[in-house]
Amino acid sequence: MLDRFFAANRRISQALTPRHIDEANVFGAFRKIGALLLSRPDVRTVVDVGAGKRWHFPRHYKRWYDIHLIGLDIDAAEMASNDALDERIECDVSATIPLSDDSADLFMVHSGIEHFPDNQKFLESALRILRPGGFLVAQFPSRYAPFVLANRLLPERVSRRVLDRAMGERAKLLGFRAHYDRTDYAAFRHMFMQVGFEELYHLPGYSSSAYCEFFLPLFALSYMYDALTFTLGIRQLASYNFWVLRKPTPHPETEPLRLYAWMR
Repeated sequence: MLDRFFAANRRISQALTPRHIDEANVFGAFRKIGALLLSRPDVRTVVDVGAGKRWHFPRHYKRWYDIHLIGLDIDAAEMASNDALDERIECDVSATIPLSDDSADLFMVHSGIEHFPDNQKFLESALRILRPGGFLVAQFPSRYAPFVLANRLLPERVSRRVLDRAMGERAKLLGFRAHYDRTDYAAFRHMFMQVGFEELYHLPGYSSSAYCEFFLPLFALSYMYDALTFTLGIRQLASYNFWVLRKPTPHPETEPLRLYAWMR
């Protein structure tokens, strides 16, 4: 009976959520801008970090854009059934990544940054492996998002039960340990600039009410909080971050760093 109650609350909450939320958030931006980057003629070798069981883009993109896809994951079993990958490399990306210098055109991280215990080490490895002008695209939750604060404050067993109730079947995809190492806007930006990346684009995500869909009154409160932080526009209060970074080129004055240039 309790499961049916929570399921009904989720259906109502999802019905009340405006359709544009799903397309305008950081997940939508990852899909759309990621597709633009994959279509660039100078992007051929792509590294999917935390590759897991599936690639987050249509399989035919590989054929259209002649992409060689390398998957990295700390658990080789997670990648075993991922048939989009041309190479599978088991490694801890916070320790070392066994790829050559200047050998990749694009790093993609879909909801992975929060799971790495040392994001500076990961960024340093990514910068080394990317060729000059290569890109890194990533979306991830901020360490100060309401659901992250709750996850960090509650005992692990309690937070696991809450997640199961909140997300239903989707909870199975969210069960990996998270560290949230400097994943807030200010700390992550300072870190990647110190490492040597250029910032091309940042999108703050203020919509995190999906975690509260299991109980309608809590969802309403969360939705009001999301609306308030969106109105204020303070990036440090964002629940999610989406970034496009670039490894500097030797002659940056000859290469425009504008979003519209990707579509030329």
